[in-house]
Amino acid sequence: MEVLAPDTLQTLGTVEVPPLADSVASGSGGMIFLRAGLALDFKGCCALYALNLETRSLTKLLSPVVAVVLSPDGKHVITQRGNVGVEVFYARTLEQEPPIPRSIAPGMYGSCFSPDGRLLFGASNFPAPTLDVLDFSERKLVGRFSLPEDITIRGACVGSDYYLYGQRKASAELWRLKADANEMAAPVSVKFADEAPECDLHDQGFLGAGGRLFLFELFGGKGDRRARSCGQSVPGGVLLIDPQTGSIKAHLAPELHFAQLIPGPDSTELYGIDVRDTIWRSVGLVRLDAATGRVLAKRDLVPDVWSIGLATIPAELVPHGVVEATRK
Repeated sequence: MEVLAPDTLQTLGTVEVPPLADSVASGSGGMIFLRAGLALDFKGCCALYALNLETRSLTKLLSPVVAVVLSPDGKHVITQRGNVGVEVFYARTLEQEPPIPRSIAPGMYGSCFSPDGRLLFGASNFPAPTLDVLDFSERKLVGRFSLPEDITIRGACVGSDYYLYGQRKASAELWRLKADANEMAAPVSVKFADEAPECDLHDQGFLGAGGRLFLFELFGGKGDRRARSCGQSVPGGVLLIDPQTGSIKAHLAPELHFAQLIPGPDSTELYGIDVRDTIWRSVGLVRLDAATGRVLAKRDLVPDVWSIGLATIPAELVPHGVVEATRK
């Protein structure tokens, strides 16, 4: 795991972590949570680890896990082992807290918190497209919304509101859930500007940042259309969407092909992994202006499959040079 300066993207230090780590999130007090693709003994898959930068110790918390999400205050980390409910850990002590059981949260979720951490939104495509709204502190369901069965849904928190994007082969819709979580507005249509319609579009990313919504095609995976007859004609970039109308306001950075895109800490910037070919022989990291798509910083990465995450780390705990963590 490389630790980079967020403004220049230059490497400050590296930390040895388990193989195939592909997700990183920061807790409070210099605690880093990561999902590793292989266990330390190379048996099993996808464990949740906690890296304490103060003690330089690495602790395995749970296996297998699918995703890692931190509460806005950095005190709680949630994850899932499948559609068996939501597991919760207290980030400072690593103690496991009462879960949200499957009887309340039966889905396999893509999750995000409301800004105050009170509500947890979970978008699930199995067994049917559903949005569950959970009171996190009370561990109870406060709203459930069923969506059309012929769509694939993704969600994003934007300020105090939540948006749900539903994709079909030839069309898409956008729903808004108001902050009170009691009513979902009627959907608006979204027209993805596909300039390579000869190949079906499969994989899209959807995120919110600074009151804006962004939609982009995902590259670098099995669904990468550049590996098919579409060739290099498939444009990249990210679409800026009007949350109220679903219309496309701008097509930012079309020369970049993102495998991942995340918002910066104040949501005025975006960070992305630019995959320049289908097998990750040429890959870069970029920092963009979220309003204009202007490239503010970039650097080449060594050929490999990369993922990125943002962490708030006390200055005295930022790794410099090569750091070895003791493993528990």
